[in-house]
Amino acid sequence: MNVIATLNHKAAQPILAAVLLAAVTIASFGCGGDESAPASPIPSASGPNVVEMSVIDLIFEGPDEISSGWTTFRLKNTSGMIHFAVLERLPDDRGIAEQQQEIAAVFQRGMDRINQGEADAAVEAFGALPEWRNDIIYMGGPGLIAPWQTAETTVLLEPGTYVLECYVKTVGVFHSYNPVPELYGMVHEITVTDEPSGAQEPVADIDITISSERGIDVEGDIGLGRHTVAVHFEDQVVYDHLYGHDVHLVRLTENTDMDALAAWMDWSQPHGLETPAPAEFLGGLHEMPAGQTGYFTIDLKPGSYAWIAEVPDPAGKMMLQTFNTSVR
Repeated sequence: MNVIATLNHKAAQPILAAVLLAAVTIASFGCGGDESAPASPIPSASGPNVVEMSVIDLIFEGPDEISSGWTTFRLKNTSGMIHFAVLERLPDDRGIAEQQQEIAAVFQRGMDRINQGEADAAVEAFGALPEWRNDIIYMGGPGLIAPWQTAETTVLLEPGTYVLECYVKTVGVFHSYNPVPELYGMVHEITVTDEPSGAQEPVADIDITISSERGIDVEGDIGLGRHTVAVHFEDQVVYDHLYGHDVHLVRLTENTDMDALAAWMDWSQPHGLETPAPAEFLGGLHEMPAGQTGYFTIDLKPGSYAWIAEVPDPAGKMMLQTFNTSVR
């Protein structure tokens, strides 16, 4: 049984140190791509409020303040490992310091207990998550992206304090956690101001509706080339791993182990979200509240792919859907 499933979901909702960097070689971070290759660019979005973000080693680099309204995050992964950037709107009286001390540190203590096989101690550790975590609003953000690739997502942001977070793991340690006191993990705080950007909502040619009851439903012509994908969150629930559903794009090969891929999507398992990934991820959109719509951009080449959610047992929830593209 999943240790996290024993927690009260309502009460417990959600730079590595030098020793970690020394523990794993760059080669071990590979995710199916050529680690010496330059980042593959997604064709640029046009218009205002395009936020350029980069991953350098285990650090997000980007602006600290942006305008409100429709906002495109373009995340270039220049590191040798897989990452993502979930966007979290924090309560008005909280910031990156509280997120690190009261949430990231608690998740790491709980994960340590899971990795040691101490189920009861893990439940107790996660029980220390603060009540204010219930007030965090998850507002999408760039999905799982392989080394040397670029992800692009667009969401509607209201003024407030946000953090971008990557909680992929390496040797059992979340990228968003730093064991060195007074140093932050892989998180980046952004203030969204009252000044509107004037950016327009994207126009999609592929529509995905996701729900806890029907899983992933896709409409549109999934052909070769560039597409803008709209993700409509029909509902949102908290699953056993304390997060909701989302959508990511993954490229498959004849050697992809689909069972291993599905199991990897659950961070609360010892090998879940642990580098390296079992397949090449090409972006997506993290969870959003019910009724919200966000967008992400993809560039499809001939091959096999899957839409997949970062939830426990995505196939059983109809949130793992494969498809193929080919030269016409």
